[in-house]
Amino acid sequence: MCGIAGIIHREASPDLNRLVAALSTLELRGPDDCGMWHDEHVALGHRRLSIIGVNRGHQPICSPDGMIATVVNGEFYDHKRLRQELSDAYCFQTDSDSELLIPLYLKYGYMEMMKHLRGEFSFILYDKRNRLVVAGRDRFGIKPLCWYDDGKKLILASKAKAIHACGVKAEWDEYSLMQALSIQYQPTHRTFFKGIRQLEPGHLLVWQANSGVKDIEYWDMHYPNNAEANLKYDTASRERQYVDEFHDLLLESVRLRLQSDVPVCCHLSGGLDSSCVAGIMTHLTDKPVDCFSIVFPQADAEYDEDEYATETVKQCGAVMHRVEVSQHDILQYLPEAVFHSEGLAVNGHLSCKYLLNRAINKAGFKVALTGEGADECLAGYPHLRKDLFAMLPVAEKEKLTQKLYRTNLAITGTEIAVGDTLDCHRLTESLGFLPSFLAAKASIGHKMYRLLSDDMLQRCSCHDFLSEMAEHHHAATKLHGVHPVNKSLYLWNKHALCNYILGTLGDGCEMSASVEGRLPFLDHRLFEYAARLPLQMKIKDNVNEKYILKEAARPYITNRVYQRQKHPFQAPPLTRFFTESEYSQIYDELTSSGMTAMGIFNQGAIAALLKSLPTMSILEQTAYEPVVMLMLTIYYMNSTLKLKGV
Repeated sequence: MCGIAGIIHREASPDLNRLVAALSTLELRGPDDCGMWHDEHVALGHRRLSIIGVNRGHQPICSPDGMIATVVNGEFYDHKRLRQELSDAYCFQTDSDSELLIPLYLKYGYMEMMKHLRGEFSFILYDKRNRLVVAGRDRFGIKPLCWYDDGKKLILASKAKAIHACGVKAEWDEYSLMQALSIQYQPTHRTFFKGIRQLEPGHLLVWQANSGVKDIEYWDMHYPNNAEANLKYDTASRERQYVDEFHDLLLESVRLRLQSDVPVCCHLSGGLDSSCVAGIMTHLTDKPVDCFSIVFPQADAEYDEDEYATETVKQCGAVMHRVEVSQHDILQYLPEAVFHSEGLAVNGHLSCKYLLNRAINKAGFKVALTGEGADECLAGYPHLRKDLFAMLPVAEKEKLTQKLYRTNLAITGTEIAVGDTLDCHRLTESLGFLPSFLAAKASIGHKMYRLLSDDMLQRCSCHDFLSEMAEHHHAATKLHGVHPVNKSLYLWNKHALCNYILGTLGDGCEMSASVEGRLPFLDHRLFEYAARLPLQMKIKDNVNEKYILKEAARPYITNRVYQRQKHPFQAPPLTRFFTESEYSQIYDELTSSGMTAMGIFNQGAIAALLKSLPTMSILEQTAYEPVVMLMLTIYYMNSTLKLKGV
């Protein structure tokens, strides 16, 4: 895992001092090595976190004839087999899996080569002979890639701050900020920074000297039609076949992600996904697995999962590393987490992920397997069950929905709606229903709009961000005839997964600590298999989520984890578990002159909200957590990255 940057000029020579400055902002992504390559129009830079081919993996990498140069961030799996297949026609210069990109490009061209890449990656490749630049990002957006084009030069980098170091002003992107104020996430193709875009997952950016930049999709998620999703398999043997096939794909995915020349550890919560990964790692390795787990000593069992994680560690014979996080820690480290992740947050889990990965680094690890992506792969979230309930008879729907709310307080307000929402009728008409998670985001937006300044409210009100988001992805066309749960899953994966789970909470927090996160559940072969499964294999009898994973993971997990309902990782809400000191800090910062100067919020409305927090019900306090956290992280992003203008 690394940091990459590139400057491509159409006419002039690239400024190498700018590239040096960009690479200095990416040092934590790659503290082990630094390299640059350039010709008269293109300069490429790389910061390396040495994992594969530790002593022979320097980048940038060039072809033997010097006509192709590349920098890669991430991992290409199954690289040993591919290297053997390609070695007859290509003389490898390094031991790094990253070098596979060059012979694959030479053999297949830039579109076809993507079919052979499996893993978590972003890259920049320059073909000097054809004056062609190709930049790519993995299918799910696990690894970031930002870009800026002013008509004269193209700048690409792993993070926006590296592009700022190249002389691009650090300013808010107004549209992205307004969308986040409305529905939490910025658009998938934009960043929070003016003029700086992010390459979308499954996309290539192609630049040629005599033409402009082309954005090309090479992969997308595809779900079966409604009839196939509702397929009723009528034999136990067919169900067993599904479970066995999924089990084998998952084992292969974990096995590939264990390939490393440095020690590998595991993120562990008390849930099914990470427990499954830890159990399979134990099965595939011959020494105890090191597991790192967040614990909340000041919170109740609704948030602290230590007892479940401890049972898993005992069953696996693993080594437990507990990372204790208090409410004070969440507030103290939030500005740093925002700075490094370049993202906004709705819960203190941002600080927690930041501290977790710092602990992993301190213990001497560079690679951590995680359970992220299982819910996206197998429709595991509670809000997806709520979408499924909508298709049931009214009495059954009401009974199951009430139970869902009673047993999922931790995600109330973030994934299932509480209170009024923004107007959602256009999206509802377009999709044929309203995904529950988007209703929740619209409920955050409704609360947020009551806190905005008159000017910002007027600007936000000119847009229908929900429908604009869906239109960008051609959702009405692409998802026509698709089961509602899979429609919701598609849009969740396009926004919550890419922007937040993988970007802000994942890579943003991992690489700030020089830790490479690997995600077995987001192996595209496993994901494509799961996408085609009948919905019954994912949500059994309307309530048993990730059924196929529970059955496939049965040998590797404890009975309590097997029986437990999905529990998304959430930190105890600051709006609920605050001390007087923490409350005072939040109040002071959100009513400060710096917050007022941004011109985004109505300071009187914020003060009134904060004064009412202590007397709110637990449900209300929990529902306002994402609102307060969004405001805090906007404030910290503005101050830590020194942004201008809104």
